[in-house]
Amino acid sequence: MTTSPLVLPWPLIGRTVELADATDLLTAPGSRGVIIRGPAGAGATRLGHEVWESARKRGHPVIRAAATHASRSVALGALAPLLSPGLHGRLTLRTGRPRTDQRHVRRRPVLLLDDIHLLDDESVGLLQPLLTAGEFLLIATATPECRQESASAHLAGNLNLVPLEPLSWTVVQTLLERVLDGPVERRTARQLHRVSGGRPLYLRELVSGALNGGQLVRETGLWRITTPLAPPPRLVELVRFRLAALAPPSHAVLEHLSLCGPDRPALFPPDVLETLREAGLVRIRGEGPQALADLTDPLHGEVLRTTATLHRKRRMLLARAELAAVPSGNGPTGAELLRSTLWRLDAAVGVPPEDLLQAVELARDAHDFRAALRLVTALVDVRPDAQSYLLLGEFQHACGCPDQAEDALARALELATTPDERLLGVVLRTQNLAQGLLRIGEAFAINQRELSGTPHGDSAAVLKANEAALWTLVGDVGRARALLKEAAADGSRRAALMAAVPSVYCLSESGHPDDALAAADQHAERPECARAASVAHPAMLCSARARTLAEAGRLDEAEDLAHQAYDHAVDTRAGTAQIRAATDLAWIAYLQGDMARARYWFASVVSTSRDQGFLSGLWWGQAGRALVCAVTGDRAASDDAWAEADRMLPDHDRRPECRLVEGWRAAALGRYGDARALLSDGARTALRTGLVALASHLLYDVARLGDAHGVHPQLTELAIRCQNPLIALRARTAGALAAHAGAELERCAEEADVMGARLMAAETWTAAAGAHSRNGSRRTAASCRARAERLAPLCGARTPGLAPQGVRDNLTDREMEIALLAAGGLGNAQIADQLALSVRTVGNHLHRVYAKVGVRDRRVLGQALCPEPVPHEKRMDGPRDRRRQPVERRRPPTGRGYE
Repeated sequence: MTTSPLVLPWPLIGRTVELADATDLLTAPGSRGVIIRGPAGAGATRLGHEVWESARKRGHPVIRAAATHASRSVALGALAPLLSPGLHGRLTLRTGRPRTDQRHVRRRPVLLLDDIHLLDDESVGLLQPLLTAGEFLLIATATPECRQESASAHLAGNLNLVPLEPLSWTVVQTLLERVLDGPVERRTARQLHRVSGGRPLYLRELVSGALNGGQLVRETGLWRITTPLAPPPRLVELVRFRLAALAPPSHAVLEHLSLCGPDRPALFPPDVLETLREAGLVRIRGEGPQALADLTDPLHGEVLRTTATLHRKRRMLLARAELAAVPSGNGPTGAELLRSTLWRLDAAVGVPPEDLLQAVELARDAHDFRAALRLVTALVDVRPDAQSYLLLGEFQHACGCPDQAEDALARALELATTPDERLLGVVLRTQNLAQGLLRIGEAFAINQRELSGTPHGDSAAVLKANEAALWTLVGDVGRARALLKEAAADGSRRAALMAAVPSVYCLSESGHPDDALAAADQHAERPECARAASVAHPAMLCSARARTLAEAGRLDEAEDLAHQAYDHAVDTRAGTAQIRAATDLAWIAYLQGDMARARYWFASVVSTSRDQGFLSGLWWGQAGRALVCAVTGDRAASDDAWAEADRMLPDHDRRPECRLVEGWRAAALGRYGDARALLSDGARTALRTGLVALASHLLYDVARLGDAHGVHPQLTELAIRCQNPLIALRARTAGALAAHAGAELERCAEEADVMGARLMAAETWTAAAGAHSRNGSRRTAASCRARAERLAPLCGARTPGLAPQGVRDNLTDREMEIALLAAGGLGNAQIADQLALSVRTVGNHLHRVYAKVGVRDRRVLGQALCPEPVPHEKRMDGPRDRRRQPVERRRPPTGRGYE
């Protein structure tokens, strides 16, 4: 874990359109200037300076001034440094003479004026006639506080408007990655965007404070927030100063919204609310009875909550709760009842258990797991029975607190007095033990012990569905599907709910994506899926659907859906669902061949799981990191990640994915024979347990490592059996590799590229180039090689399939094996010991390799065998939405931040 001081200057990102518009409007025919208007802290001053600087470079004389609250009380206070005596003792603006360039174009002076809405009337009176006469061009900045009736508003009315909106969260992520010089966790970027409101000034202060306070750290290669984010004192003072100018009624409305959250506009004086709306401090969302007034800037709420006295907070919350309790024509809504209960808790007054229980159910319906956990914690204090502890354990698990959940659920089973309480306790506890604490054997034993005492009926169906979910966790789809079939035969609605996500997973992994998608749609339409009787979250089913799309080869579509699942889990603060969605995003990126993004997401899984003590997520994250690092040639990082993952999983619970990792780790050392044996063994295990999609992946990897002829029949059989587009493509590609069929390899490469499997496409284009080269089709070979070379650097991988064709054609298998080991840093004696050869034999092989490859020693051998990919430190980023972001400026500013 590392921290570092903030790197300045901050680049100008996400303002390309506004900068171009302002520059064009400034010099348009008949223009008198531009006014850049946006919320405080949105970067209007910074953008204005860029336009001003652009004008200077084009030859305009330039001057600048800034209006402030202090200068407003002094006549001509803002312009004083720019004034000089004129005719008849009058003051005039010292703008400099217009210049004429070589084309005889008149370059008028340009004045940059910050915060024009704070300009005093005398300064406005001085500037107005000069501006009207065209004596200079004006670049002004303003906030929405610039009133229409003020003198400065009339001056601004002569200017072309350039509106400035807060930055989107994707632009904020790009900005943070540039400033921090490394990838930023998606959840952290969204959190910083939410608190800052997308305003660069606030964002800079938040990041500086978080770095200095140790809240923003770099773990597993990612910058991330590790503790609750609080605004630093400097930012608090800045916001307080801006809010201090508000009239008491306006301040009271803002304070109400900060403490109680969005509320009905009818509760506030219309004129005050309209004033705040015009000033950009409050926004109205929705229409009619559904309309809600809310703070435009979340940071204002953070500051107002920290500065309000405890007595005032309690008095305001209690008043709002009492108002919600007043009977009305239609009665309070569920959201109103939930918020009323939370207000009473915040006010530290007693809440009856019945009200707390009702609020917990409402929070569950709204998928607000953090609110539910807070409510049920209070419920346990006033009513410590089995039901309360069951709810406590459920939401502790859902929020990513498995250790606390185990204690609560064990206590719930001790207090259980009804069969339903005991059944729910067993289900929740086994899921928490297996997923959260990786105590899989213990989870199976508890479920089996309960099932043996309940052989028939609805409870038995629920326990069978629960056991099926446990089998999916250890990768035995065959047993899981058999149990799900038995559970479905009983017609239990509770069992069907338990089976929702496992059934989709089983169908997907057994190679039937269409059936899996149909099952996901069917479960999503069931009303009870919105209200889980056990741990569930809508993001879980959404994530399972994304995984299914990925295994069917619809990779870009799968990524978009997985992003939705992840963002929903983050927004509702559901830790378990967040880890699941991040794991699926990592696997999707791996199938796409984007190793930088796969590494990013696996690192995110590791960090989040480690924070929460969620061991199954930690295992998946470390195993994934070991795999990706092996494929990219980073053996040291792969060793570290796999050492931790290997210690966590007992031998009897080892999934076939372990062989995938071990196989590529062997391949990274050049031990292709061992790698193929490990991958083949994993494929056999996967087929035995029903993991057909994974088996096809492992078999195709065997083909990639040199034995396409041996695995082609098995892949073809799987393709016929499953009707899965991705499995079918793997079978066709393996057959084309085995037959060295250049035309078929081209078709397979095209199809892989359309699917989004770019590493597969790059390797297949490389193989097609080799096949055409052997057949003498040099022009076609060159075209295929060029397409491979365009894709390969984007993947960030170092695989044998990307090795230059001349190297692969000239070296024997043994020479390639020895060459890769030597390129990996092993000495001749180490290679000889590993391959059971003599040192002299190894040396002779290496001399032949050097001659064939055209290098002099092993120091440059690695680059000749596998060209260096784009460094993952520069590419390990998260959302692919960045492709749609505004392009940043090529020349970032020097020495200035946002103002």
